[in-house]
Order: sequence, then structure tokens, then C-alpha cells
Amino acid sequence: MSEDTQGKEGDCQIASFDSSLPQIVHLDCRRNHEDVFKGIWKSWDKAKKTHFQDKYGNVAQFLFVKPDDALLKVMVHFWDPTYRCFMFNEMDMNVDFRGPLANLMGLPVDTVKSRIKDKNGPCISWSNIKDAMGKANGDRHLSLFAFAVYGLIVFPKALGYVSVELADFLFHIEKVVNLTPEVLAETIISLNFIRRKGDRRFLG
Repeated sequence: MSEDTQGKEGDCQIASFDSSLPQIVHLDCRRNHEDVFKGIWKSWDKAKKTHFQDKYGNVAQFLFVKPDDALLKVMVHFWDPTYRCFMFNEMDMNVDFRGPLANLMGLPVDTVKSRIKDKNGPCISWSNIKDAMGKANGDRHLSLFAFAVYGLIVFPKALGYVSVELADFLFHIEKVVNLTPEVLAETIISLNFIRRKGDRRFLG
């Protein structure tokens, strides 16, 4: 419905459509392959970690931050139930993902299409990403790791699967100066510190 609605109505919602958030939101807080990612991160030398941080900021720190209520509330706040995507001002996640994903994985578009599964939206499995990581090196290896962290830890959609729409999001992060990952990581690290400390005030 989301793409049809946006194609016909633009960003204007159908008059009869109720876009209010539900009173109760179910969130599955299981962590997608967290230990595997921690193992990969710890196996890298300092130079590789520094290169990754130069490209993607502190997103890897999400692996070591325990989810808390503040983060979950932020995620719910930015979720648009009409289009079933995260909305950040005028930028949304509804894009043609096949090209960016094929580039990211180093595979033909048809091969990528055949591996996509419907998990409340188009997704690709962690096992496919892990296989691509095993064959990649250099920046592509780092990009696939970032893609998996964003898809399984930061914006999880289905256990063991990554929303392929994040491939375009990652492409834009690599091509332009985007402080969103850095700000998100620093904010969540700060919120986690405050939660442990027991101080309920946050000045950011």
C-alpha cells in the first residue's frame, strides 16, 4: 500500500486514513546475532577499526550498548504507519533498493532479487550478507559490516534478516557528509550512561 499511496497522493495521506499511532506497540527486543558482530569487531586490528569509524562514525558502538526505553521511544516516534517506513523530516526509506544492494554485495541484480524474502517488507538474510562478507575485502567488507549492523542492530525488522531498503541509506552515508550515525551513537551512549548512573536528566 505504501508505494501505491505515495504514487497517487504524493506525501498527502488519504483523507479517510487514520494515521494515529496504536495505543500499544509490540517491540521484539531480541538482538540479531550480536555475539557474531562483536566477534568480528574484536578480530579487527586498530587500523581497520579506525578506517571503519572514519567512514561510518561510531555505529559499531551500538553493539556494546544495551537497548533502553528512550531509544525504543525514538524509533516508534519516527515510524510512519501510513508508509511503513522511518521518516526523517522529508527523507523516507521508500526507494528502489535493488541497484544499491547489488553494488554493495558485488552480485548481479537478478541474483539479489532471487535472494530477497518478504519479512513484512523486502529483506535479505544475514547468511547471505555473511557469505558476501567472506568473499569481499577492503571497503566493500566494511560496507557490508555496516549494512548488517544497521539492519540487525540499529533498525531491526525481522530476526535474522536485514531490510534491503537500508542499502540506499548506507549509499547516501558513504557519498555525502552525514552526521546522523555519529549523533545517534553518541546520544544513545550518553542515554545509556545516564540510565546506569541513575540520573534522569539529559542535557544534549
